[in-house]
Amino acid sequence: MNKKVKIIFIISIILLVVVGLVICININLSNKSNEKYGYWITDNEFLYDKAIEYLKQEKYRTANDKDKDDYQIFYDYEGFGIKEKDNKKYGYMYILEESYYVKHEKLRSSEKSCMPYKFIFENNEVIGYEIPQDGSEYITSIKEMFPNDIEHKVLNYNFNNIKLSKDIEKHYSYLESTLIIDVDYNEDIIAICGIYGDNTSKHEATTIKVKCIDGYGDIYEYIIPCNENEEFLVDINDIDKNTIANYQGNYITSISKEDLNEIKNNLKNLEEKYSNITTNGDIQSSFVKVVNLKQYGDIIIDSNDSDFIDLIIHTPSFRQENTSESSKNILNILVKYNLIGI
Repeated sequence: MNKKVKIIFIISIILLVVVGLVICININLSNKSNEKYGYWITDNEFLYDKAIEYLKQEKYRTANDKDKDDYQIFYDYEGFGIKEKDNKKYGYMYILEESYYVKHEKLRSSEKSCMPYKFIFENNEVIGYEIPQDGSEYITSIKEMFPNDIEHKVLNYNFNNIKLSKDIEKHYSYLESTLIIDVDYNEDIIAICGIYGDNTSKHEATTIKVKCIDGYGDIYEYIIPCNENEEFLVDINDIDKNTIANYQGNYITSISKEDLNEIKNNLKNLEEKYSNITTNGDIQSSFVKVVNLKQYGDIIIDSNDSDFIDLIIHTPSFRQENTSESSKNILNILVKYNLIGI
């Protein structure tokens, strides 16, 4: 045997030994994985659908927007396989979940999630599931939840492979557009009116009670509380859109489209003309504010000064009232819907 043949022979032997070791290691790991997670089974893919139905029912019970118009939850998934151990089955999946509802004939996004799941079945019914931990524990928890031979698939899975757009467009095809609205500026508050306590009197209050009209004419109630020292968390002069968003309350009713348009038209032409009217004996303070808009040609933009301007500030010592014609027109509409009494 010449030298070249010997080298080839030795290399071949080494390669065979390495391959053998790899095979032995994989078999050993597979045996350990089977001992821990069970054995892969087939013809049980129907369990994936049961898992989705379980999630859907759970979501319908807990969803924040479940009572809104045409609230729907959509699912798509990738199944990685099903194992069986000790009379239980375990389904491994990557699930995309998205929910939507309709408001003012527009499609609104509710909640979204996309993550790996491990479902536990007994008698082919879901008895529970696991999801990975957040942050720095994510990879560790994935490796604990999933068998060794698929954990790399889960960690490297491209969730863009699962999509719901066709299902969503099909269900909401009755809408003029299925463009999903995350932020709708027409829903911004355009008028607020409320009552707050006079902290210098014996009738000290612990809340600011507010009613607001949004850009669609929907009326909501808001309550801005005090802290433990009975100090208002927000002064009425500091109320802005973020304040209203933080303390949004229940929907009450809506004003007519005609009255809504009348308010909006008057907002465009609002002038700041104030007069002070002295009052006597009042112990309750109230306020009426409207969104502060500036008009440049046909474009209306938010003023940089503040979110709202005053129509009325009614305190124990005086009443400050905006006397412009536009402000009076707005106040008359607010009175019409019992939002204020003047």
